[in-house]
Amino acid sequence: MSIKEDILEQLVAEYLLHEGYFVQHNLKFRPDEAHPDFVRQLDSNHSDIDVVGIHPHRQGEDRVVAVSCKSWQSGFNPKTEIEAIEQNKKISGRERWKPFRELVNPKWSEAFLQRMEDATGTRRFTYITAVTRINGEKLLWEENPAFRRA
Repeated sequence: MSIKEDILEQLVAEYLLHEGYFVQHNLKFRPDEAHPDFVRQLDSNHSDIDVVGIHPHRQGEDRVVAVSCKSWQSGFNPKTEIEAIEQNKKISGRERWKPFRELVNPKWSEAFLQRMEDATGTRRFTYITAVTRINGEKLLWEENPAFRRA
């Protein structure tokens, strides 16, 4: 891992390694060009899964974890983020759903699931949003019905 990588990603990877997981970093994914909703100008750039962990001795959803790291200095407010996504707000010139595309957009969700299956052999895993600081009620994020369906 290079020093240029996000410190939160390094911390997550170290934690998973100490828990007995094998770890992969920055697995790239994007929608399949054959997907009916694929738009070359919008979907040609890859996104990535920050950290993926595979535990050789665990079963079920705990065997594989996918971690999206958000190391925002101001912290992470689930209510504010969900509202910004639902209202299609732009923050710093970028639509707020984009950092969470695998949770929000079906073609990106499908691409994410396919990449996870390609990398780990399964679509059963635990998805984690790792943040530097939580501001507000984390259950709003964890139990969001649309995210859980994705």
